[in-house]
Amino acid sequence: MTLDPNVIRLIDESVLCWLATSSLSGEPSVSPKEVFAAFDNNSIIIANIASPNSARNIRENPKGCVSFVNVFSQKGYQIKGAAQYLSKDDDEFIQIEQVLLEITQGKYPFKSVFRVMAEEINEILAPRYRLFPETTEQDQISSALLTYGVRSQDGCN
Repeated sequence: MTLDPNVIRLIDESVLCWLATSSLSGEPSVSPKEVFAAFDNNSIIIANIASPNSARNIRENPKGCVSFVNVFSQKGYQIKGAAQYLSKDDDEFIQIEQVLLEITQGKYPFKSVFRVMAEEINEILAPRYRLFPETTEQDQISSALLTYGVRSQDGCN
């Protein structure tokens, strides 16, 4: 499945994503990830900065789910699919590492990465969009800015 431009835009706009994995016995685990990107239009790559449980789970049970939401527009996506744990010994690692190093600028060391192939993509929307269909993205952004107390440099919301 291909990540369309809207999915890639929201990945780029999101500050965190959440990686869900489960152990061989089915014990679920969800953890936030800070360094991630769309890769080759059909997967999401994530730097393994400090995630031994995610690494173990993906090695045992190679399925994953990544969710991300723009906190202001309150729109995002959930991507499910085959998950891989890749280290420096894997052929694709160097190419993937380069993408993530551009994000970290070398400030977050990592020796392995996770990759989730897009097999199923589901949109995430704040309930307001469904409950009040006239809600626009700008309405949602304005409301979130007010709620979070975020102001622009000129002092306006």
